[in-house]
Amino acid sequence: MEVEIKQRIANDPLAAELQKNILQRADAVLRQRTCRFEKSDGRRLLPESRDALHRIIHCAWAWRMTGEQKYKQRALAEMDAASAMPSWNPDHFLDTAEMATAMAIGYDWLYPSLTPEQRKKYADALDEKGLLALENHKHKWWKSPTNNWSQVCGTGMEFAAIVLDEVQPQRCAEVLAESHQLVEDCVRFYQPDGAYPEGPGYWHYGSNYQVMHFAAQQVISGKKPVADIWKQTAEFMIHQSGPTGLSFNYADSGTRGFYLTAAQTWIAAQFPQSALPRWTRDALGTQLKLSQAGSSPGEARFHPLHLLWLPPHSEKAPAFSLTARFGGEQEVAFARTGWNADASWLAIKGGTGAASHGHLDAGSFVYEAGGVRWFYDLGSDNYNMPGYFGKQRWEYFRLNNRSHNTLVIADVLQEAPMPGCPVTPWQEELDQVVGCEIDLTRAYVKQCARAKRMVFFNRANGGATLEDRIEKPTGDVRWAVVTDARLTIQGRTVKLQKNGKTLIMQRKDISGGEWQEFSLQPPTAQENTNKGFRMIGFRVSPSDQVKVRVGWELGTNEKEQ
Repeated sequence: MEVEIKQRIANDPLAAELQKNILQRADAVLRQRTCRFEKSDGRRLLPESRDALHRIIHCAWAWRMTGEQKYKQRALAEMDAASAMPSWNPDHFLDTAEMATAMAIGYDWLYPSLTPEQRKKYADALDEKGLLALENHKHKWWKSPTNNWSQVCGTGMEFAAIVLDEVQPQRCAEVLAESHQLVEDCVRFYQPDGAYPEGPGYWHYGSNYQVMHFAAQQVISGKKPVADIWKQTAEFMIHQSGPTGLSFNYADSGTRGFYLTAAQTWIAAQFPQSALPRWTRDALGTQLKLSQAGSSPGEARFHPLHLLWLPPHSEKAPAFSLTARFGGEQEVAFARTGWNADASWLAIKGGTGAASHGHLDAGSFVYEAGGVRWFYDLGSDNYNMPGYFGKQRWEYFRLNNRSHNTLVIADVLQEAPMPGCPVTPWQEELDQVVGCEIDLTRAYVKQCARAKRMVFFNRANGGATLEDRIEKPTGDVRWAVVTDARLTIQGRTVKLQKNGKTLIMQRKDISGGEWQEFSLQPPTAQENTNKGFRMIGFRVSPSDQVKVRVGWELGTNEKEQ
C-alpha cells in the first residue's frame, strides 16, 4: 500500500497537492505542545484526545511517506504523553475512544521502527486506559446502536483490540466481536435511504469512525461489495450543503462552511462508476485551495486518510437531481435551481425532537438565493448548560420551536413524537413548480386537530411558497423566520437586503395578523444571545380553519442603504 500511495503522489496532481498539504499540517504539529490531562470545560478530555489523534496521524503519515525522523519523533512524543496520563477520562468515554484510536493508529503506522520497550509501553497504555477502562465502566449505555457514541466508542475499542490481539488474543476476542457487531448495527442510522438523524455535523463524526471500521475490515477480511446505502448517504451530504457552502444545520449542528471529510472520500472510492469520485475530487481540490495548515484539529484529524482512500480521476461528470427527499427519524427534503454558487436552494424537515440531538423543529427550513443565506437555523447551544441533554432541554430557546422557522401554536412547545412528522416526495406542480408536504399533526397534537405545511418551489426563478393549514388551533398561530438581513416592512410585504441583494417576502393569505419582529433574546443569561440575527413574522387568531400562505423570491439587486 505504501508503494502504491507514493506512486499515486507521483502520478496524480491532486494526490501531490494533498501530500503537500498533509506535510504542511505535520510541520505545524512540530511547533505544538503535546497532549495533556486537561479538561478545559471541567468534564471532557475530548479536545486533547482529538488533538492527539490529529498530531499522531499527521506525523506518522509524514514519516511513512518521507522517512524524516522529525515526524516520527513528534508522533512518539505525543504517544508518550498520552501513555503518561493517569487515564483517558472514561467517565466521558468518547475521550477514551478517540485517544485509543490515536494510539492504535500510531502503534500500527510506526510499528516497524518501534523498539520492544516502546511496543510494550504503548500496548500497556491501550490495555490499561482503553480495554480495562471499558471493562470497568459501569454505564455503557452506548453499547447498543444509539447515536454517534456507538460508532466512535465501538470503533475506538475495536482498534485497541486489533492492536492487542497479537499479545492477548483471548482477552481481545470478546471486545473484537462486540465492537464489530455494534458498529455494523449502526448502519441502521442511515436507513432507509441515507439521511443521518443527528444532522450533518454529526454525520461527519459518526461516519468517519464507521468508515474507518469498514476500511479496517477490508484489510483484515478482504474487500467486499459495499451496500448502496453508503452511496445514498454520500448523496444526502451533497444535497444538504447549500450553494453558499453552509449546511442545513438541523439538530445540534453548527452553521459553518462546506468541508469534505475522509469518510466521503472512502465512500466515493467504493462506487467508481458513479458521479461521486469526480464530485469528491473536485470538492477536495477546491477545499485544498482554501485550506490552511493550522486549521482546527477537530475537523482535520482524519485529513491524511483522504490520500489513503483517494479515488482515481473519473471522466464521469457529476449529475445529481435538483430535488431530493430522505426518510428516517428526521425526514428532510431539498430543492434547488442548479448546482452553481448563485442557485436558489430550500431545505426543510419534518422529523422529531425525540431523535438524538434533535430540536423541536418539525417544519423548519433554511433558504438561500443569489449567493446569500436568507433564512437560518440558529444551531446548537452550550452542551454544559444544566439539563441540556436532560429534563431542561426544551426550556432552552435555541432547542425549541420558538427559535426555529416553524409554527408556534398557543405559545406552546411542539411535542417530540416517535415516529416523527413525515415528508412526502416532491411532486410536479404547474409551471416549473414542485411541491411536497409535511404532516405536522403529531408535533402539535395537543394544540390543534390537524396541521400541515405545504412547500412549493419554483425551479425557474428559485422562489418558494409555504402554505400552512391548521384545523381548530387552541390559540394564536405564530409564523416566523430567522434572518441576519436588514429588513423593511411595507404593508403585507417584507423587503430583506443583504450583500447587495434583495429578497421580497409577501403574505398571500387573508387570515389577518401584521408583520412584526419577535425577540430572539433567550430566557436565561447563560444561553447564546443570538446577536446579529432577528426574527420576522406575524400572529393569526384562532378559528376552525387557519390558512397561512407566504411566498418569497429575489427582487431587483440594489445596494444596501
